Amino acid sequence: AIGLAILVVLFRERRTITPAADWLIDNFHVVEEQVREIRVDLPPRFHRQLPKLADGPLEGYPRVFGLAWAFVAHTDSRFDPQMLCRFVQAYQRVQPLTIGELWAVAITLRVVLVENLRRLAEDIVNRQAARQKANALADRLLGVGDREAEPADAILQNFEGLLPTAFAAQLVQRLRDEDPKVMPVLRWLDERLAVQGTTADGIVHQEQQRQGAVNVTIRNIITSMRLMSAIDWRELFESISLVDAMLCRES
Repeated sequence: AIGLAILVVLFRERRTITPAADWLIDNFHVVEEQVREIRVDLPPRFHRQLPKLADGPLEGYPRVFGLAWAFVAHTDSRFDPQMLCRFVQAYQRVQPLTIGELWAVAITLRVVLVENLRRLAEDIVNRQAARQKANALADRLLGVGDREAEPADAILQNFEGLLPTAFAAQLVQRLRDEDPKVMPVLRWLDERLAVQGTTADGIVHQEQQRQGAVNVTIRNIITSMRLMSAIDWRELFESISLVDAMLCRES
């Protein structure tokens, strides 16, 4: 929620944001609706009654949460009812789920999607901050506006450790094809990126790929949230319930 709130602030300030951030801002109401449904449909008492995982990275979490997490990871957050049915049926061939767990599939998927969105939102905000830092540095080096250009040596001596991908990519894009006086900075960048096992072109390509992948995932999440609010979960429950399947065979 904090990450989404910061994105809204960025939007109001008319700063340049990525397509993924645009998706989040334009569909903020969809996310809020999912959060409201989670609070209503997953009360603490129901959560406590769900069987928990005894080991693994999700130890202590509801078993159905592990199933939902695996489904979301497997599909890159793209919800498809038929695919979900096949996924749950395959899971139950190894470990049958209780009726309560089956009813919890829908709300647990919402929890995982919201958590995935929160993680991506925080990443977007962090990368946006890194780009803003790169822009501020470029402005000082280039003497943007009424300010005079500052000496590169005095500025760059404060940078230690690995350069964040978003920061380095933005700085490369700002300084390329600029005044020759920034050539020492580009050489410094090349040296730092070589230590990190990449190049100026490589870091820009890497950041563009990252933005593209995040945009696809966020679009999948929002689309999935809309679809999940429109389907008949009772019908889906009946199609994956082992009890219902047994009753149909005996009737």
